[in-house]
Amino acid sequence: MTGQAIILGLIQGLTEFFPISSSAHLILLRPVFNLGEPSLWFDVLLHGGTWFAVLIYLLPYYSRAFRHPRIILNILLATIPAGLLGYLLEDIVENYLRNRFLEICLLLIILGLVFLMVKERGDKTLENMTGKAALFIGFAQALALFPGVSRSGITLLAGLLCGLQEKEAVLFSFFLSVTTIGGAFILGIRNLSFSGNLLSPELVSGFLASLGSGLLACFLLLKIVEKKGLKPFGYYRILFGGIMFIWFLVH
Repeated sequence: MTGQAIILGLIQGLTEFFPISSSAHLILLRPVFNLGEPSLWFDVLLHGGTWFAVLIYLLPYYSRAFRHPRIILNILLATIPAGLLGYLLEDIVENYLRNRFLEICLLLIILGLVFLMVKERGDKTLENMTGKAALFIGFAQALALFPGVSRSGITLLAGLLCGLQEKEAVLFSFFLSVTTIGGAFILGIRNLSFSGNLLSPELVSGFLASLGSGLLACFLLLKIVEKKGLKPFGYYRILFGGIMFIWFLVH
């Protein structure tokens, strides 16, 4: 069980910040590798690991945000649509799409093709980003409710379409993950009761794997997007989505 916990933690951490959809990977790979369904507490702790990862990564950037209140305001504006639509639609999406494997594969492929077509090279920074752009990114983030879209991917895409520099789009996506993932993590803890051992090897190893791989993904994502844009992730989404589509088609 500890080995499985580490695998799931690594998948969660890497795919949470890479724009390749963590929910799609966890949903599609579980039946392929017979990983089974983790406990709700384990799922919450995996998200906690990625939340702490981005909190640590952003340490050098907090002072910049506090020096420019507009950045904080835009983060809050962009958080509202996802929070509101998530509250209204989460049950529908959860019940209808979680096991629609072929549809999830198609979403991976379609957004991957979009990534290949994006050529925007903006010059805007977080300091001169408008509230209108923040709301646009926020509504785009709400689409990540659908497995296969990717919260990181859709916010990066929306940020680039709004004219943000590549690095600025990545940083704004990271700041949004603080409120989005953090809110889901805190809500998950509030809504769950736990009677087991929080220091069990399974829970600890999953949390640490998620934290470590999430932190690594944050560093790598910024470097990749600055140099190559979204294209490498577009190719990966198409390849992974295509392989998984064929697998579920024949099984």
